[in-house]
Amino acid sequence: MQLSLRSLLAALCVTLGIAAIAQAPTPPKPHLKGRWFLYWGYNRAQFTKSNIHFSGPDYDFILHDVVATDEPKGLTLKNYFTPKRIWLPQYNYRIGYFLNDKWSLSLGLDHMKYVVAQYQDVELTGYISAQRSAAYAGTEAHTVRITPDFLQYEHTDGLNLVSVDGDHYDLMWHSGNARQALYLTEGLFVGPLIPRSDVRLFGVGLNNKFHLAGYGAGAQVGATFVGFGRVFARAQVRAGYIELPSVLTTGTDVDRARQRFWFVQENMVIGVQIGK
Repeated sequence: MQLSLRSLLAALCVTLGIAAIAQAPTPPKPHLKGRWFLYWGYNRAQFTKSNIHFSGPDYDFILHDVVATDEPKGLTLKNYFTPKRIWLPQYNYRIGYFLNDKWSLSLGLDHMKYVVAQYQDVELTGYISAQRSAAYAGTEAHTVRITPDFLQYEHTDGLNLVSVDGDHYDLMWHSGNARQALYLTEGLFVGPLIPRSDVRLFGVGLNNKFHLAGYGAGAQVGATFVGFGRVFARAQVRAGYIELPSVLTTGTDVDRARQRFWFVQENMVIGVQIGK
């Protein structure tokens, strides 16, 4: 069988095209493996209602379905961008390492704030003796209004969660030179709670020392944008559970409170990647 000149030219073109494709350089992809990262940012948080159990000499009672909020600082340059005041808002910082291009481990602190709302009416069960407080003494369940002379209860220095995070990175988009990239991140976290609780009970109390009061755990999801190959910004939502079996209250070892609640936290952070 004889091949025409046209067939030979077509076959040659196909062969050369396949060779060109095989020799074409592979487009670069964003690189994470082996890098360290650091970030700093700020948060807001919301908390479910909780039962707070107070106990000590001459009292043992529970306040039911207590409402609490966070305590953000006003969004001003002074509060958020001056070195002396960046520790006052609700902040986050973290250091981590990329095990590969899809997974990271990190250690950091979320400084949230938790404030029991004043002038709310809650149910009180348990007992308070007259020796402890003549104004609030009783043994019957009843409704009580939280006022400064009865209770001030805050974790404002703050509700400090020190957590180990494991995060997975899904590459959603990257630029042609791979220096810009967008990731979807999902992960889990767990760690101890070390609040500095400011409590006044029956008018007695103080801003306590930092104290290991419990633990927190949960899950998170977010979006991370990397620019210039190194700098990144992350928007993230964390949701989890906090158990506090040992909260310092009036400052004595025998006066304690315990509580548990769920929380949702929104973070905005900026950071940098370090390494090859």
